[in-house]
Amino acid sequence: MNYKIDLHTHTMFSDGGSTPEELINTAVKQNVKAIALTDHDNIEGIEETAMLAKANNIDFLPGIEISARYKDDRVVHILGLGINHNNEEFLYVYNKMKQARHQRVNLILSSIKEKGISIDIEELREKELGSYLGRHDIFRYFMRKKLCKTPQEVWDKYLDIVPYSEDELIDVKDAIRIINSAGGVSFLAHYNKPIGLGGLSAEGMEEEIEYLISLGLDGVERYYPSFSESDYKFLDYLIEKYNLMISGGTDYHGKNRPDIELGSGKDNNLFIPYEVYTKILEKR
Repeated sequence: MNYKIDLHTHTMFSDGGSTPEELINTAVKQNVKAIALTDHDNIEGIEETAMLAKANNIDFLPGIEISARYKDDRVVHILGLGINHNNEEFLYVYNKMKQARHQRVNLILSSIKEKGISIDIEELREKELGSYLGRHDIFRYFMRKKLCKTPQEVWDKYLDIVPYSEDELIDVKDAIRIINSAGGVSFLAHYNKPIGLGGLSAEGMEEEIEYLISLGLDGVERYYPSFSESDYKFLDYLIEKYNLMISGGTDYHGKNRPDIELGSGKDNNLFIPYEVYTKILEKR
């Protein structure tokens, strides 16, 4: 089948620029047959997106992209695809993380105020999209007010400079565990980014991926817009050696990353076979 699919997308429930409706409308326009919603550390958009996908005859996987605490103060992103977001064990860990982030908002706002920008927390509450406030609510404030030239500038200048507390990040062991407990399939996202295993040698990356597999990791994100031929060659070596499942997606952020097209990446450099979706369905 030559259907286009995209198993790594974001909406305004994290740092994407699209509503669920806009995401699905774009999928229809771009002839994307299957999609996964993988908002950063957030499940609030799943039910609406699932409903809209079904109404438009688009195959849908509920998902999440967890920012997971790793060794040596590193953070890796673990994709959970096909999760039951109402699973009790999943929600216990998820809500603990969200509560910790909620409690840090005032500290972040104080840091931002020191840089000359005063944000009323009540305005954040009026615009919040879930049960807890967090960094993404502040990010959306900056985007609404057009206080930075690019989305990345918001993170670099105002948000990422405030360290995450221990409870704000789910430990990688727990991230993989709760994804699998919720009936999902776990993948290491964009393995060679700084938020990943970037900076390590090939041997070092393989060693860390082998460790993640020992924790229950199911696979790796094999298709990604910024991957080079050498990246694909290395991933294919790992996939064959360790019998890994594969996923793939554009990391779509809508208008917040306008050079990336849903289902096709940058300058049409990505095509993810439909069987990637069906094999994940079989694993669930």
